[in-house]
Amino acid sequence: MSLDPGTARNRRFAIDDHRGSDETDQVDRLTKRQRWARSLSRTFRLLVLLLVVALTVVSTTLLDRGDQIFLLKIFLVLFLSVLPGWLFLQFISVKGTGLYDEYVLNLYRLRIDDTTNLPKPPPGSTYWSEWDDVVPKDIGDDAVSRNIYLKKFEAAYGRGTVPESRRRRRRDDNQRIGKDRKLSERIGADAFSPIILATALFTVGWTIVVQPELARDLNIFVSLPLSGLPELPQEALRFGFLGAYAFILQNMIRRYFQMDLRNHAYVSAIARVILVAALIVAIHPIWAWTGAAEEVELAFAFFLGFFPEMGFRLLRHQLSSFVRSDETMDERYPLRDLDGLNVWCQARLMEEGIEDMQNLTTANLVDLMLYTRMPVGRIVDWIDQAFLYLRVGGGGVEGVETDRAKLRRLGIRTATDLIDTCEAGRRHDRDFYHPFLRVLNADQAEPSAIEGLRRALEGEVNLWHIREWKKHKWLKPRRMPSNGRAKAEPVTVSVDVS
Repeated sequence: MSLDPGTARNRRFAIDDHRGSDETDQVDRLTKRQRWARSLSRTFRLLVLLLVVALTVVSTTLLDRGDQIFLLKIFLVLFLSVLPGWLFLQFISVKGTGLYDEYVLNLYRLRIDDTTNLPKPPPGSTYWSEWDDVVPKDIGDDAVSRNIYLKKFEAAYGRGTVPESRRRRRRDDNQRIGKDRKLSERIGADAFSPIILATALFTVGWTIVVQPELARDLNIFVSLPLSGLPELPQEALRFGFLGAYAFILQNMIRRYFQMDLRNHAYVSAIARVILVAALIVAIHPIWAWTGAAEEVELAFAFFLGFFPEMGFRLLRHQLSSFVRSDETMDERYPLRDLDGLNVWCQARLMEEGIEDMQNLTTANLVDLMLYTRMPVGRIVDWIDQAFLYLRVGGGGVEGVETDRAKLRRLGIRTATDLIDTCEAGRRHDRDFYHPFLRVLNADQAEPSAIEGLRRALEGEVNLWHIREWKKHKWLKPRRMPSNGRAKAEPVTVSVDVS
């Protein structure tokens, strides 16, 4: 029996409509199930919060004074010990695509490498057409995914933070692989052992500071005091731990909001606590020898938690009369002389092995912006300042204006300021340019110090990238040719960062 075309077409449409309605019903059921799961999750969280509040109220009203103090101490030990580790768990869950896209865009803005060697930029960005023009259309996905800059990012933040489309030549979505992995898998991928060790160390430290009673009228730290050789200053160690913990917690909170909280921060935290404790033990005999009040030692121990280098300076000062050395230990070009660099940023740079301005100017720009997660514009400005400060003296006789102060008075704050002022003066303002060349000369018959600085600075590789950044070409509209595509500018400079 055969059906006429019209009847067959109507039956096919009926079948398609039936299938479409079944699929719609299935989607509706999944949506309802998801809404129910979310509602149940919110209700469970609310119940847990109410339970915590109820237990707190009961413990503070029905129990006697001794039990209340004991519970308070236990709560402080648990809360303050777990808080840094909890920040890391929260950070793992919020890492996203924006980290990688910002990193790639900064590589293009700094002109770190040739366009063909850089990762695939985010579709729709200024550099998308440039990359699309120079990269062959038939290139394999393996060649795109093997990019060295992409691999460096994956090593630092995990493979799941990079969208799969950034590894494919023709995909433009933002879907990430491993987005729905269990938290235990993500923790394992991020090497959780430093967080566990740091939490254990914080627990011991807060137990020593708070001293919770194991039973009524029992204080184990009084019956079993700290002992041994050398004699341990118990109170100074407690205050030193408080100072170190306050610095560590503030630093981790700052890095959490800057999307820079990695497990290396907990290794640094462990090292800080141990270093502060060792310095307090080493400095304690000096306080007894000088006869200073105990309160001064406690305040200094807390201060030492923020600035451990002060302990080394004190030891060196006290031992200077016994140990003579012609070599100075003072920093010649300290990072603290740079504008906008505070103690938190200095500690973060120290973690990456950057201890002075010379280290900063010769640092790998890719690693610096990848691992520190500081604003790239801020890093660029610090490096720009450091290039000038390494060549222009800032110290001198009191009352005599230094070379650095002379340049500041003329508006020259960074190396690129000096180069741009020389170029602009030579082209447009000769009356300013010629006196400017001699502003740092003690003897006007000598060659121009400013011209010598300019020529020396032009040979710095990192400074070339900084000048490319400060041109702000990515904010300017590009000339559109007749085919409607932005014309890419040729790039000839390449830097090996492997």
